Amino acid sequence: MTQKNSGGSLRSRYNFSADVLDVVIGGRSMIDASIGLELKTLEEANRFIKSYGYDFDNPIEKAELMGNFHEALNFVRKFFLQPENPQGLRIEIPRKILELTDIAELFRMAGLHYPGQGHDTQGYYLKNWACSILKVIHTIAHIDKDLRSPYFLEIQMQILDRFYKVIHRDINGQLFLGDKDGNGFRVDLVAFETKPKKSRESIILKLLHKPENVAEDIFDRVGIRFVTETPLGALKVVKYLRDKMIVMPPNIKPSRSRNTLIDIEALRSRLQDLLLRADRGEISEVEFTAQLEEVAKAPQVGPENPHSSEYYRAIQFTVRQLIKLRNPLYADLKELKNQARSNPVHADLLKLIEKIDLTHIQREIRFFYPYEIQVFDRRGAEENERGRSAHSDYKRAQVLSAMKRVMGGLADASR
Repeated sequence: MTQKNSGGSLRSRYNFSADVLDVVIGGRSMIDASIGLELKTLEEANRFIKSYGYDFDNPIEKAELMGNFHEALNFVRKFFLQPENPQGLRIEIPRKILELTDIAELFRMAGLHYPGQGHDTQGYYLKNWACSILKVIHTIAHIDKDLRSPYFLEIQMQILDRFYKVIHRDINGQLFLGDKDGNGFRVDLVAFETKPKKSRESIILKLLHKPENVAEDIFDRVGIRFVTETPLGALKVVKYLRDKMIVMPPNIKPSRSRNTLIDIEALRSRLQDLLLRADRGEISEVEFTAQLEEVAKAPQVGPENPHSSEYYRAIQFTVRQLIKLRNPLYADLKELKNQARSNPVHADLLKLIEKIDLTHIQREIRFFYPYEIQVFDRRGAEENERGRSAHSDYKRAQVLSAMKRVMGGLADASR
């Protein structure tokens, strides 16, 4: 005789869902999941939203999420659907989604539990649409909650200031990296550029094809680009930045370092021998650099970034810099307390002001912020700009990748 199960059915206790096995412990992003949400009632949907972090009893938070919903609709139209994107899908956002007034209902649609939504083809079509829109909403939410965003201009200024101080032109108009007088170690440059601030849409798009899918993982909101005549010149740029402590090796993010320009092992194997020969006067600096340039040429290898061209040639790395921001609130409150003590104010108001404890307010806000440096030689820069690895091709591949990832099975419906 089969023993009766206690504490509910075996299925309810041991049917481990895909988000447990694949997402929580399997390392798969929820953006890539196709499992939907099993939220059967409006109460469950609201509890899910509250656990995520939004309290719908607060009308401001509810309105904020509704705003994210409308932004997600506009983003999908612009990047993933025709006619705004000629390479997009030939489908339209369902009217049931467009007419939603309660965002919680979108979460129910993502699990086939919206009123009137059956388990037929149309039901799954609506489910897929709900899941796609929620993926974009999730991405937008993470962007909006990055506490560092309001400080971007100050962050950018602190980072770039280090570099502007060592970028000059000599009397002949030659751009170089070095001391202003041009004496000592300097590196001649073809170009020096800083990246403009990424648009909000570019950040959303980038996050939608990144496995991590959180705003903290965008490392190139601040970007710096050097171009030298030769690959060896590019390596000299890195040496200068390190020697002058503009770039600190302990603050490099190792997993973000890429090199498709220099054959490191070949250079390492010849460098000491060439230096010894130069020290003995056996070869001139011209001969030394010519031989070093020859061995430093990198073999042609494919890129690690699936959206980059195989012809992309550069040194690329991410640095983290400690940013220090003055907290204006601290100074304002301190001045308020001083003014209240030295000027006649209502006793109750003075008592309230005196209760403000400045020890709980940071005088200075400090955090590490990542930025990206790219170093090209002239030939590689020209190829990257106008050739087979043009940036427009990169962006097009990025959009198609994000579209496939977000829209999933809806791509079949557009055929």
